[in-house]
Amino acid sequence: MSSKKQLNIMFGDFGYFNLHTRYSRYTPLGVGYIAQYAKQKFGKDVEVAIYKEIDKFFEKIKEKTPDVVGLTLFYWNNDLNKYVIKCLREMFGDKVIIVLGGPSIDSDKKQQTLFLSEAFPNVDAIIINEGEVAFSNIIEKILSNRNTVYDEPIDGLSFLSNGELVSGKPIGTSTDISVLGSPYLSGLMDDFMHSDYQPLVQTSRFCPYTCAFCVSGKNRGKLRGFPIEQVTEELHYISKKYADRPHHTMYIADENFGILKRDVEIAKVIKECNEKYSYPQGVFFYNDKRFTETSRSVIEVLGKMTKTGLTLSLQTENPETLKAINRKNVSDDEIDDALAWASKLNIPTTTELIFGLPFETKKSFIGLLDRSTTRGFDTIMCHVLFIMDGIELNRPEVREKFKINTKFRPL
Repeated sequence: MSSKKQLNIMFGDFGYFNLHTRYSRYTPLGVGYIAQYAKQKFGKDVEVAIYKEIDKFFEKIKEKTPDVVGLTLFYWNNDLNKYVIKCLREMFGDKVIIVLGGPSIDSDKKQQTLFLSEAFPNVDAIIINEGEVAFSNIIEKILSNRNTVYDEPIDGLSFLSNGELVSGKPIGTSTDISVLGSPYLSGLMDDFMHSDYQPLVQTSRFCPYTCAFCVSGKNRGKLRGFPIEQVTEELHYISKKYADRPHHTMYIADENFGILKRDVEIAKVIKECNEKYSYPQGVFFYNDKRFTETSRSVIEVLGKMTKTGLTLSLQTENPETLKAINRKNVSDDEIDDALAWASKLNIPTTTELIFGLPFETKKSFIGLLDRSTTRGFDTIMCHVLFIMDGIELNRPEVREKFKINTKFRPL
């Protein structure tokens, strides 16, 4: 692939920077993989840069106009992205191509049409599910002929043409992650591995559970692990970088760490890094919902480094509610067995509950609280149901079916 002019690609994974967010800033790993794959595929034909802070982003575009801007969308940066897109259009008009991706973008085509026509009308295209291949597909079109980018569907993306939604073949969660290089090992994350940023690590992708209140619940696909050699090298690289800040938590971004048998080996590598570099002191992850022997082994290896100990997120035990949200919980015997195991090892236990789910009532939820206390959980976390873009419960027909009423509130 050759191009007369190097394509300037700028990525934004924006968040708010204030006292309240100081300890909830993370390395931009998701967009880092997309940038990494673009560099692998197009080499010197593209220049990539990643930004977390809006001010730094705008300082840079004043120096050099971007050809493509890729933005990550989450429920917490929705308005930030709208502001950035508005500014980009005022500054550059249609000279810049804006692509949006992230878990808040639904796989439902009706929702995509509403998203592009009403929520983000100034966006050129949206990525559905995993972004590495999809983003590279539109970059390939731009490098070939910018004037014909939207003449045909682009696999993994959707865009509007004359008011009609045009979608390419879905990529979903089928990316071959064994060919994705590491944005850590290539140095793309170095600018964010300082100060208050907490490191995110991903060792596998995909959640096999289909909870309707979660952005991952709408996805169907296959569980895949990154090459364990790459994961091992990343863990050592990150641990060396953070050795001078042992108080920073290492966050594992897998939806279910401990679902793969090899996760025990990864846990041993993390413990090895702790012993060698004194980092990490603490590791946060969501263990497998089923809490298998593998999950137990992972927690046994990590011991006190596990920030939340054993977490069994019940969310609800109302039979009608479980059916409505496509969820099946562990049994009473499995819960009792897991809690007894944790007690013997002096491991703290936590459950997470959600109030406001379909068919849940005040009476049923208080009953669940009582049972959680009686069972002996050390911590019971109660969350209000978030209805956000990208979850099945937010689709209009589902909201109508369950008579879901919502109001905005500050976090």
